[in-house]
Amino acid sequence: MKDFKHKLMAVMQHVVIVNRKEVLLLRYSKYQGQDVEGLWGLPGGHYMSGDPTGDLKREIEEETGLRLGGSPRLLKNYVVMFPDGIERYGVFYLYRLGSPGRPVISLSSEHTEYLWAGRQDLEIPFISPYHQLVVEEVLESSNIMNF
Repeated sequence: MKDFKHKLMAVMQHVVIVNRKEVLLLRYSKYQGQDVEGLWGLPGGHYMSGDPTGDLKREIEEETGLRLGGSPRLLKNYVVMFPDGIERYGVFYLYRLGSPGRPVISLSSEHTEYLWAGRQDLEIPFISPYHQLVVEEVLESSNIMNF
């Protein structure tokens, strides 16, 4: 066991918020650091308290002003090593809003703008290929309205 090295792992949660066949995307500010300014991703953040749903809802409200009721549906998970040497375990959830129009979003300092994106809007720089893949899969789903 002398070769064993303890690895740090951060747990990230993201949610694909769907409304009227569109997905909410957020553009990162300088606030995030690590060369992500201007890239697009999903709302979310770290899992820290022992209550994953509570942490996710708190992050969503902080980043977008949206208060999600109910529970999001689990979509996928992934593990990736970042250049900083910290392995990230990520979880993607799906949440469907029932709003007749586009909800108003109140951004935190972590993001500079938002986009309700449809299939035609995905030629933008994503923060990770995982975010883009999950968004594409959700938007391509023939059952998007059943989520």
